Amino acid sequence: MKTKATASLQILAAFFLVSQLAACMPQTSDILSTEPPGTDSENSFTDPGSTEEPSTPPAPTTPPDQSGDFEESAKSLKIHAFADMNIDTSGTYTSSTISIVKSMISRQPAAILGVGDYIDGEKKSLSDSTYVNMWNSFSKKVLSLMRTAGLPFLPTPGNHDAYYSQERKIYDSFWSSNKPNVEYVDDDNFPFYYSFIKEDVFFVSLDDANYSKLSNRTTQLNWLKEQLSSARAQGARARVVYGHIPLYSIVSSKANSSTVYENGVLAGERRTGGSFTLESILLSHKVDLVIFGHSHGFYSGHYTYPDGKKLQVVSMPCAGSSPRYLVGTSIRTPQGYVELVFSETNQLAIRYYNSSGTLQSLSSLPASLTLDSKNGVKYVR
Repeated sequence: MKTKATASLQILAAFFLVSQLAACMPQTSDILSTEPPGTDSENSFTDPGSTEEPSTPPAPTTPPDQSGDFEESAKSLKIHAFADMNIDTSGTYTSSTISIVKSMISRQPAAILGVGDYIDGEKKSLSDSTYVNMWNSFSKKVLSLMRTAGLPFLPTPGNHDAYYSQERKIYDSFWSSNKPNVEYVDDDNFPFYYSFIKEDVFFVSLDDANYSKLSNRTTQLNWLKEQLSSARAQGARARVVYGHIPLYSIVSSKANSSTVYENGVLAGERRTGGSFTLESILLSHKVDLVIFGHSHGFYSGHYTYPDGKKLQVVSMPCAGSSPRYLVGTSIRTPQGYVELVFSETNQLAIRYYNSSGTLQSLSSLPASLTLDSKNGVKYVR
């Protein structure tokens, strides 16, 4: 028969065990800003151009609801991706940007994808020396950290990197001298569009630094079809395509001033334009995941169409300043990066971390975003 003292000791021991287990749970945060535009709050983000780290609010009580989480194994492939660092013309990055790079490295991915806009170009007034200075700063402050860690960095061009011919020439020169060491399938057009294999996952970088349509459109689309139809692509455990400018805008044209959003997309590459468009090719060749930058807002799910077809897409948060409001909401997603984990059984986990390396809960995100109301296209989590 238990004594009162013994029972009390058992209760205290159980309480201590629960406390220890709680302390070991992964840290998560739900710091999606839901303040109306122009409203200050404790969770507000830094103003564009600020070099201070945004504050991190207390973690929520609800668990994270990241996509497709599973038990990782030694055969899982971990890939990180970031977009929109937008260094300023003096060669300065925000502290959040450097924190993001260090956080990615600390999680030891197999490779890192760059989804465009590493510098602040797309300005005809800038001299060659200014562009060279920005790329040298990127090399010193970002690329060197990855190289020291032995991580290959696979870039795709953004509109601020390679829009005008002047920028494209310097972009080509920089990356030709800093070409990552991976197993290329086709690198004839590196560093603009190219394909490579990483642990049996097939990756394609697009050259969509221009608005409305792909650069070198006919040639690039024919090349893309060939790549995705190849034995290497069809035999891979997954096919991933990434490029900077998206097919649809996911951010508000009203809440985010001083930027044109509906023109800042690949509207000429939508499936409504026929079978020889980027969107149609991605759908017909059964691409497993598409990654877009440019929007400065995180969202992950499927483009869904009235005919029942779906396309899995990740829209990247920014890794620099200026998080933007998601369309139809008062939500801004914080600076951060995305982690992709491909299991040996073809499962895919998509995780979103902020600049402090904290896993984000997605419970505040809407269940869907309307992308093209006229043609019934939605973005569904």
